[in-house]
Amino acid sequence: MQAVFQKPSSRFLCLAYLCAVLVGALAVFMAKSYQSGFSGADEPSHFLNGYFVSDYIAHHFGSNPMGAATDFYVHYPKISIGHWPPAYYGILGLVFLVLPPTLPVIFAVNVLFAALPAIGVAAALSMLADRRAALAGALVYAVTPLVLEGHVMFMADQPLTACLVAATAVWIVFSVRPGWGSALGFALLAATAVLVKGNGWLVVFVPVFHILLTANWKLLLSVRLYVAAALAAAIVVPWYMLTAKIAADGFNYQAGLPYATKALLYNLQALGRNVTPVGGLLALYAIVAEFRARRADPARWTIVSAVISLLLATLLLQSLVPVDIVERYMAPALPAVVVLAVLGAVRLLAHLPSLLRAGTPAPALAALAVVMAVPGIVHLVQRAPKADTGIAAVTDRLAAAKPVLTVIDGSASTEGWFIADMAVHDSALRGYVVRASKLLADSNFMGTTYTLKYHDTADVLAELHRLGVQHVVIVREGGKDAYPHSAQVREALARADSGFRLGQALPHQYRSGVTEVYDAVAPARPDIAAVRNMGLPAKATALTKLQ
Repeated sequence: MQAVFQKPSSRFLCLAYLCAVLVGALAVFMAKSYQSGFSGADEPSHFLNGYFVSDYIAHHFGSNPMGAATDFYVHYPKISIGHWPPAYYGILGLVFLVLPPTLPVIFAVNVLFAALPAIGVAAALSMLADRRAALAGALVYAVTPLVLEGHVMFMADQPLTACLVAATAVWIVFSVRPGWGSALGFALLAATAVLVKGNGWLVVFVPVFHILLTANWKLLLSVRLYVAAALAAAIVVPWYMLTAKIAADGFNYQAGLPYATKALLYNLQALGRNVTPVGGLLALYAIVAEFRARRADPARWTIVSAVISLLLATLLLQSLVPVDIVERYMAPALPAVVVLAVLGAVRLLAHLPSLLRAGTPAPALAALAVVMAVPGIVHLVQRAPKADTGIAAVTDRLAAAKPVLTVIDGSASTEGWFIADMAVHDSALRGYVVRASKLLADSNFMGTTYTLKYHDTADVLAELHRLGVQHVVIVREGGKDAYPHSAQVREALARADSGFRLGQALPHQYRSGVTEVYDAVAPARPDIAAVRNMGLPAKATALTKLQ
C-alpha cells in the first residue's frame, strides 16, 4: 500500500498542545497540587524514584546502583524502582539535575507530559477531518476528567499515554512505507512505553490489531518488522525477567473470565463517563461508518484502524492482566476514543443537509464538543483542592534540626510525601525515616491484609524508645486516624510517661485535619543498627541478591 498523508502544520499542532497545557495548568492551580503535594499512594514513589536517579548521578555515579538504591531505601523507604520500570525516572532524574525537585517543577513537568497526547488527537483529526474538528478534539480531550486528574496527580500514566500515542503514529508510517527509520522508531517508542509502566505491553497488540483490520499481510514478510521486534525485546525483556515477581505482587485479582468480564464492562463505562454516552455512541458510529468505507479510501482507513487498534489493545490488556480495575488504566485508550467520537460527529453532521457548509458545520460540531466536555467541566468545578497537610513546614523544621530518626504516621500518600520531602532535604543521607505502618503493623504490599504488632500503648512506647526515635509525625486527615495503629501510637504519645511532648500542631488547609509533631523530651540515641536491620521488603532483598 502506498499513500502520502498530508501532515498538519507544526504551528497548528503547537497551538493544540498549548491549549491542552493551559487547561492542565488551570487544573493544577485549582487543585493546589503545586502547593499541597501528593494525595495518592503512588505519587511520592514516582517522585522519589526520579529524585533517587538524580541523586545517584550527582553523588554516586559509577558505584553499584543496586547498592546505592538499597542504602537510600533504608534511609527513606519509599523508592520502588523494580515495582515500576525505570524509563520515566531516568527522564525525571535528568530534569532534577537541571531544575530543583520542588512541587512547582514536578507538576509543571507533569502537565507538559499529560498534554502531549492532545498533539496526536489534533494530528489525526486534521488528516481525517479539518482543523476545526482537530482543535475541538484536542480541547475535548484536554477537559475529560481522566486527563484533568492526570494533570493534578503525579503518576506514570501520563508519559505512558504519550509514548503509546507516538508509537501508534510511527506504526502508521511504517505500515504505509516499511522503512528502517520507522521500524526502529516504533521499536524504541514501544520499548520506552514498556519501560515507563507495565501496561505499556499493550503496544504489542497495536500492530496485531492493525494488520488484522487492514489485512495488510505483506507486513508479516518484512524483515524490518522482526528486527524491530527483536530490538524492542532485547531492551525490555531483561528488565522484566529480573523484576517480574516484584511487579506481580501488585496484582489485586486472579486472571480468568470473571475478571475479564468485570474489567471490560468497567473500562467501557469509564470511557463513556469521560466522553459522555453521546460521545461513546458517536465513536461507535464512526467505527462502523469508517469500516464500511474502508475500501473506498484505504489510506484513510490506515489511520482510523490504527486509532481503533490502540483502543482495542488497551481494552484487551486491561481485561486480561489482573492488576486492578481503575479508571486511569484507560488513559491510553482515551485519545483514540476522542478521535473516534469527534470523527463520528463530523460524519453525522455531514449527513444533515441543513447544516452543510464549507468544511465541518462549525456551530453544530462545537455544540457536540461542549456536550462531550460536560463531565470534565463539572469535574473541574467540583473537584476539591488537595489538602495541604503542612508537611513542607514540618520537614523544614526537622531538617534544620538535623534529626537522625523520625517516625511518620498517616495515610500511604502522606507517609510517602513526608519521606520524599525529607529525602530532598537530606542529600547526605544523615537521617532515617520509619513508616509507622511498617513499624507497628504487618500488611502485604497492596494492604489487603493487616494486623497490629502490639496490643497496648506500653508496648508501642517500648518500641519507640528501643529504636531511639527522636520525632513522631502524625498526619490526621479529616480528624480521623489513618489506621488502627495510628490511634494506638497517638494514645501512647498522650500518656504522661510517654517521654514525648507535642512540639508542633499544624491545621490543614483546604481540607479538615491536623499534622502533629511529637518530640522526645530527653535526648534520644537512635539505634541505627536496629533501624537498618528492619531491612528492605523481601521482594527487594531478593532483587538485591540477583545483582
